[in-house]
Amino acid sequence: MAIRYFITSTLGLICAVVGIWLRFAARDLAWPLQWSYSGPREDTIWAIREHAYQDVSLAILSFGLALIAIVLVTWLWLPARKPG
Repeated sequence: MAIRYFITSTLGLICAVVGIWLRFAARDLAWPLQWSYSGPREDTIWAIREHAYQDVSLAILSFGLALIAIVLVTWLWLPARKPG
């Protein structure tokens, strides 16, 4: 039973970290290294990709935090073990 909680909480933590990283790295992942565009920035495909990365990162982060919350609530509701 404890190994299941460990695996689930580890998966949740990994998802949360990946979601946070993707949120902060969305601009670097979406935009090319050298670019020049004279029009509004939000009309470019790069800006659309950046917003898509940010939306996906929020979904991954939410999933990871939900897994961690489920493990914590389940662990807190377990009956206490009697010594001996």
